[in-house]
Amino acid sequence: MPKIFKQNKFALLGANILIILLWLTISSFLMNVSQTENAPFFIYIISFLIRFLPPMWVTWFLWIKRSGLKR
Repeated sequence: MPKIFKQNKFALLGANILIILLWLTISSFLMNVSQTENAPFFIYIISFLIRFLPPMWVTWFLWIKRSGLKR
């Protein structure tokens, strides 16, 4: 992890929010382009997981695994 994130929690929080916003924007665009209206229900569930699980994982990794809250 870069040194600025170890020293500054606000930089870590800003990076986390920026990563999540970028991921949601890109994944929403790609899912809207690739989905059809007659898709089965499980396709919508998979697209929901693809859209929202990676930001949750990034948040968990940055703040809990790397002990971002303890610093």
